[in-house]
Amino acid sequence: MPNDNSRISIILVEPIYAGNVGAVARIMNNFCFNDLRIVGAVPEKNDFYLAMHSEHILEDAKLFPDLASAIADLDRVIAFSRRLGKNKPIDLSPPEMAEYVHDLPNLKIGLVFGRETFGLTDEEADLCPLRCHFSANPAFPSINLAQAAALAIYEVDSYTHRRQSTETKHDAVDGRELDRIFNYMMEVLGNIGYFTRYETTNWDVFLRKMLAQLNPNKEMVYRLRQMFNRIHVLVTGKGKGYD
Repeated sequence: MPNDNSRISIILVEPIYAGNVGAVARIMNNFCFNDLRIVGAVPEKNDFYLAMHSEHILEDAKLFPDLASAIADLDRVIAFSRRLGKNKPIDLSPPEMAEYVHDLPNLKIGLVFGRETFGLTDEEADLCPLRCHFSANPAFPSINLAQAAALAIYEVDSYTHRRQSTETKHDAVDGRELDRIFNYMMEVLGNIGYFTRYETTNWDVFLRKMLAQLNPNKEMVYRLRQMFNRIHVLVTGKGKGYD
């Protein structure tokens, strides 16, 4: 019986070739994914012949002017990248990515794929707290857009068949609550003067990544709020509300 993958969005950032988009639509249909989002315009190069019997996914695809708006309603976002390096750490292998998605069955998750030419910009990558990487030939690591999406989709869909008894994190807070505690923590750090000196660490990116990996429940969020409020009191002499 097919899995319910309707809560998972496949997001293509400014794809160039319509053939790739058609192939992505087809593999989505194969595994019961239906939410295709495209940043930019639908490409005109080539035709959509690879979307055979999956035209409805293309017709229903949602268009967005930028990645920020494409992921605004999602609870968690994972970007796929071929780039490796000190400033571009990989958080999840494909099996770990599938497990992460499987562990959050009540949340909306976006899988983001960059341009065929140069992937995601640094600004776009920073919008995605988690990064997944397919191990490939180091001399030729770039995987075709449609093939990368196919690998990710299959990995997610097949995970439940590999581990039927996995414990899931049904109580993880949604994206809105994750944003609230993130903003609260950043505001407290700002108020106590934490950012007055030059920092080599990008705390914005670090905290977003930490929270996305932690997947806190409501009690964890409450404890984080309690801890940061106490820090605020100790440094400033007054508490900070949680609006």
